[in-house]
Amino acid sequence: MSPLVTITGDGTFRLGTGAIGNDVAEDPFLLALMRLHSLLGDPPEEQIATRLYLPSALGLDDTDHLLPATLALLAGTSGDLASYGWRLGPGIGRAWQRAQDVRDRTLDAARIALLGYEGPLAVTAMGPVTLAAATFLPSGERTLADRGAVRDLPMLLAEGLGEHLALLRERVPGARPHLLLREDAVNAVVEGRIPTPSGRRAYPAVPAPEAGTLWQCLMAGLRSSSVLDPESITLGIGTDVTVLRTAREIGVRRLAVSPARLPSLETPAGRVLWEELAAARDSGCHLELAVDPRPGGGMTAVLDGVLESWQKLGYAAGDAAGFTLIAHTGASHAVRSGKPDPSQQPAASTLLDEATIEALLRAAPAWAERVER
Repeated sequence: MSPLVTITGDGTFRLGTGAIGNDVAEDPFLLALMRLHSLLGDPPEEQIATRLYLPSALGLDDTDHLLPATLALLAGTSGDLASYGWRLGPGIGRAWQRAQDVRDRTLDAARIALLGYEGPLAVTAMGPVTLAAATFLPSGERTLADRGAVRDLPMLLAEGLGEHLALLRERVPGARPHLLLREDAVNAVVEGRIPTPSGRRAYPAVPAPEAGTLWQCLMAGLRSSSVLDPESITLGIGTDVTVLRTAREIGVRRLAVSPARLPSLETPAGRVLWEELAAARDSGCHLELAVDPRPGGGMTAVLDGVLESWQKLGYAAGDAAGFTLIAHTGASHAVRSGKPDPSQQPAASTLLDEATIEALLRAAPAWAERVER
């Protein structure tokens, strides 16, 4: 029987105050994985599934966030943390080396914390469009300014992810790898809102089909090496209908959206976007909803709005069965709305913690009851 809902997180995890230093030989990577295993390793109910994930950001320091974690995956690439942001270029600096060490320590911790685990296990990375907007060349320009460098990103990322997933399978043989590809800045890139170093102008808009070509290249690289098929890749996108349509047309099988950012169905833009989501669902695409379960995050109202819009489109509540809910604190929502700059490191407070994941797990039975056919 297919689950009514699947619960997972956005790839981040922040240990609570006082957690480090009190357990597991003061190894935060091992402790984080053990806590996540206890939260998401076993589904709470028969018709509620969970998707355990390998944390890509613990927020322990400036090198322990999603952007450097993704950069550490780029095959054959070097760089460092400069005054203006993460720079791609010759020579591996201390911060870049630290990001690689964080990745390796997380994989080593998985061997112990997930011993005997069998089930889905997700890794999270920034997508090539967001990487192009969030990183810099040695000249100080963003990578977005160099079309050749942008074209290389998906191939380098596919190769690096292939190596990373091979190591993950070696350490956790029972894992079924999944990839959450977060394109937090895709709206800003497609709409031409990424600022140049001077801040007085923006880089030219990148048409959605060009972004789609980057995703196609990445997925082809992952598929050719039998690392992942499209059913095991979730693409997190923004609220631009051309981006959504492009993703569907190139064969993306799992789309993650933030319903709190979607325009109302009653608006012309909202009607087009919701109908495109419905068309994606009808074509067999799986929908994943990023929601903020924290007090004040408005998750209940957001999910109510999803079902209300769904029913106004002519669907029954049961047609929302099978959606995945992603615990997410909204950091990428701010990026999509133009604040902050995607190259800036998020505050540690924007990372998930135990209480946030537990809140989503507590809400899951009520959602499952509402969408049960």
